[in-house]
Amino acid sequence: MFTLFDNSLDRRVKVSKSVLYHPWGFKSCHASSEDKYDMKQACRIAILIFVFVTCIFGYESWRRAGPLGDAFVLVDSRGMAVTEADIRAKPAVVFFGYTMCPDICPTTLFNLSTQLEALGSEADKIGVWFFTVDPERDTPQLMHDYLSNFSDKIRGISGDPQKVHAAVRSFNIIAEKVNNENDYYTYDHTAAVILLEKGGRLKGKIPYKENNEVAIEQLRKLAASVD
Repeated sequence: MFTLFDNSLDRRVKVSKSVLYHPWGFKSCHASSEDKYDMKQACRIAILIFVFVTCIFGYESWRRAGPLGDAFVLVDSRGMAVTEADIRAKPAVVFFGYTMCPDICPTTLFNLSTQLEALGSEADKIGVWFFTVDPERDTPQLMHDYLSNFSDKIRGISGDPQKVHAAVRSFNIIAEKVNNENDYYTYDHTAAVILLEKGGRLKGKIPYKENNEVAIEQLRKLAASVD
């Protein structure tokens, strides 16, 4: 068993060796070892191309499928009610993480703050949301205090833990709790920043630690999508 990575969805696709070694009936009991090796290599290439094309079409289908995420009623970092309609009201930048994240979250939020500043007044055309994956610890007040270290354009989303976890899952986000010693835990979670069109359809993503200029251009295009 080996693993391919589908970067568009941050998911791993496992392909069985038995599939790779089954060239759709192109078996020959009389083939030489060299011929068998060539057929196996050709089959591997064909499988990889198939998986790649499938991922591309899958990404496009997901992007065009309609608004991303289910309906929800939660609480933002200002203590106000927030729903999916608030996110869909204009182009949106959505990042999923948690306040006790040791590296990915503070790095991403710092980079986002810098990129939003670079956009100037254009940044007002987009909504920027930090969705907690750890609502048991991340209360709205804690989210408010944490986000005070970054751009004031970034609004946190928390609330009832059960409802928060359901909302996170509806965005097809990976968020897996990892228990450590002394009842301390962390989360393995999607590190990319999700970009949504006005109305909530997926427009793209900014990978973790993307080149700053590339990310700014993506955000500029997102802001311009409503013009």
